[in-house]
Order: sequence, then C-alpha cells, then structure tokens
Amino acid sequence: MPEKDAHKAEARLTLRSQLAELSRVWPWVDALAAEYNLPGETHFAINLCLEEALSNIIRHGYHGHPDHSITIDFATTGTSLTFTIEDQAPHFMPAESKDAQPAASIEEYRPSGLGLQLMRQFAGTLAWEPLPHGNRLTIGFTVAQAPGK
Repeated sequence: MPEKDAHKAEARLTLRSQLAELSRVWPWVDALAAEYNLPGETHFAINLCLEEALSNIIRHGYHGHPDHSITIDFATTGTSLTFTIEDQAPHFMPAESKDAQPAASIEEYRPSGLGLQLMRQFAGTLAWEPLPHGNRLTIGFTVAQAPGK
C-alpha cells in the first residue's frame, strides 16, 4: 500500500457515504479555518473542493450506497494546507475524465461534470492515487503565511 504523505494528520473527519453527511464538513472546515486563522478565500476554496470531491465519491464512487466509509485528514506544513481523502470505492482515473463543455443555453445545462474543473481552479494541487481497495485524493492549498493557531 502506498505510504501516506509525510504530513502528520492534525485533524480527521470520518463520514458515511450519504449526501446528508456533507452537512458535517462545513462546520469542521469552519473550525479549522478559525483555529488556523485561514483567509476567507482559502476557506471558501477548501469548502468548494471538499464538497465537490465528497459528493462525487458518494454519488459516483459508491453509487449512493450508504454506510461506506470516507476519511478526510487535514495537515499543515509551512504555508501548505493538505486535505487527504480516502475511500474504498472503485478506482477513478481523473486523467481520463473529460472536463465538461459549457452549455450553449440554459435548457442544455446539466448540473454535473464541472467538479474536476472547479477543483483544478480553486486548489493549489490535486493528486490522485489508487489504493489496493479504493482511492486517495490529496488536495493542497497555499496561504501567504504559515497558518497560526
């Protein structure tokens, strides 16, 4: 099994694979943002990226089947913030996923396919790796100065 990043998890949140569980993510991120004095734009970007990644795992990875596990580890190093998400869903190959094309009209708009584009836009780094029984997605953010407690 691949080794986890050298970052030591400073906080962990474990979710079940149900969309209702996403309501637990924002308060957790809010507490981290307050504890580490994160800038508002970073706080927003973290919430957006985590919601996109987690909802995709629940809806597409687990196909809506409840009670599978998803863990999110948070770590800091210098000016880097890292969120590592692990699941036991079938492998997802982000490199094979095509970015959605903008709809030509409101009638053609479909609310899907933009998750990877949004994460690529708002995160500093994205790294995916297959695990023997799942996936690991690492989402990194950079702040201007080391987050303070």
